[in-house]
Amino acid sequence: MEPLKPLMERTLSDYVERQTGVRPALKPSKKAHLASSSFLKTGADAAAGLLDAHADECTLFGVPLLRSVTAENGWLLFRFAPDALNAYAARLEDAEEPDDSYFARRLWMSARHDDAPVPDDDAVLQGFFAVLFGQSDGERMYLSAPRQKDGAARAALEQRLTRLAKILLHERRNGI
Repeated sequence: MEPLKPLMERTLSDYVERQTGVRPALKPSKKAHLASSSFLKTGADAAAGLLDAHADECTLFGVPLLRSVTAENGWLLFRFAPDALNAYAARLEDAEEPDDSYFARRLWMSARHDDAPVPDDDAVLQGFFAVLFGQSDGERMYLSAPRQKDGAARAALEQRLTRLAKILLHERRNGI
């Protein structure tokens, strides 16, 4: 199975280019899941409006990839839908036990929980995409996201990280 990161980048870039005629340069973002400054001089607000209006045309495995596209200070900010992650995770085999880092071992423990849909939680998704797209503090963001909840809510959220952990372990095996 192709790693998720290049698959998402290609799918998103192709979509943006089809809609605007501009191939975006995509970068990790602390304000969204991915960002592009390619529209600084060509009108990010207009491009975001167009892309957001047709976001359902950007699909991965037959489900919408994008939740929203906004613009801020000339940047396009992309937020992804959890359904695309669910569709991708459904195609993966169970993760093998890693023997390298603390982060990989934590992922493996999460991947062993009962299967559950990807949580629609902003902090968790931001942390997941920070890891996926190589932000320097991505692992910390991902691991600390459930800690923003208290008690039972935190435990319930941690039980729903199975698919995200499976994806990140798959990405690590593929060198992403």
